[in-house]
Amino acid sequence: MRTMIETCAALLGDKSGVEAILLEMDRQIADAKESIETTKVGVRELAKAIKAHQSLLLLGMGASHFANELFALQLRKLGVQALAVSASEFLYDPLPTWKGPVLLTSQSGESVETVRCLPLLEGLQLFGITLNEESTIGRKTEALVAHGGAEKAFAGTRSVTLTITIMASVCVALGLESKRTLEQALEAGPESQETLLQALGILSQAYQVIATGRSLFNPLAQLFALGCEELSRRSVLCLETGQLRHGPMEILGPDSALVVFRQDGTLGQLASSFEDLQKKAGFKLVVFDASSHQALEGSLTVRFPSGDDIFTVVGMMTAFQSLMIAFACTKNPQTGLPRYGSKVTITE
Repeated sequence: MRTMIETCAALLGDKSGVEAILLEMDRQIADAKESIETTKVGVRELAKAIKAHQSLLLLGMGASHFANELFALQLRKLGVQALAVSASEFLYDPLPTWKGPVLLTSQSGESVETVRCLPLLEGLQLFGITLNEESTIGRKTEALVAHGGAEKAFAGTRSVTLTITIMASVCVALGLESKRTLEQALEAGPESQETLLQALGILSQAYQVIATGRSLFNPLAQLFALGCEELSRRSVLCLETGQLRHGPMEILGPDSALVVFRQDGTLGQLASSFEDLQKKAGFKLVVFDASSHQALEGSLTVRFPSGDDIFTVVGMMTAFQSLMIAFACTKNPQTGLPRYGSKVTITE
């Protein structure tokens, strides 16, 4: 997957942004495995608080918010009242009756809206997930600090993988799966690298790219779209699949590419409705497929080990990150070099 990115990066005049991203990605699996060990105590305490209250409020911004949504959806499947709210929304429209534990997620630990939520949460049990132990979130919460220090590259890759790995560790502590399952997920990937290259060819030639998924695979699709947008400087619409089917499908046509993140089970079966739609609209269909079902007719299918949980998502991280970075290199000659944003957003 690194080779695919390096090949596309040859199109760039300045490769420093992509090179910085690759340095982060090269170490993310090793850092994720180490984070499982270094956050053991914090993971146990967060799992204990979730069990005691059967609830969790999750606050964050950007990729951290989508990671929170993914974790919240997994917790809800375990019977926990979990609610992921963007910190910017909570800041101006808080939940006045919340009594349970709160998780503040910020890779830098300094995202302005997340930090500004702290005074509104006085008296509550506060946890954090961050890569920066000395940050505000690292100091003012019971912080689960990922291994390896803060991420330096512009786009979130290693930081997101580590964050979701720690969240999956909490699920292990809650009894969902074993530590071994998580470690195996970190080593997983697509069955074929060639299909990932073919997916890149489809996306790079499309006029517009749309991403979609259901349940836990919706925030996964959101993370893919966010990374594509900030790196390629192209709009990538992303909607939960049910929402996509209520009107916005009208934008699909022969110049479109639809990227479907498909899980196993009933929700994976529902994705078959795209087969008839593709015949009518003529769009290209790319499926990141973690289902045990037959591949969708007319799709370019990137196969992964089947599953429908947070561990399945962990096994897809490096592949979808590689595709979004390579895609960006075909669209933006300054991939990885921001024009307006910064790694840490400190103003509203």
